[in-house]
Amino acid sequence: MKRKLCLFVTPDGVTYSTPELSEPDVENYQVLGYGEGLNEDEAFRDFLKNNQWLVDTKFEEAIAIEIKQKINEGKSFYLKKAPVEFPESVEN
Repeated sequence: MKRKLCLFVTPDGVTYSTPELSEPDVENYQVLGYGEGLNEDEAFRDFLKNNQWLVDTKFEEAIAIEIKQKINEGKSFYLKKAPVEFPESVEN
């Protein structure tokens, strides 16, 4: 059976879009790490074994998302470099 690669994220925590803000202004998930296993439960055990630092944090929940490759192996896009053209709205 093929092993699954899972990315573990949490809805716990906050994010600021700029350091000048006094209140968090971005709703997102925090990436915690990866785990591998034959299923999500096994991948979660692998994730915890390799990320024992999480025991000392206030994160309470982790969500497993099966992925094909790790983040650093993906293609990068830069938001500020190239303007994106959006197609015109389709009218019903």
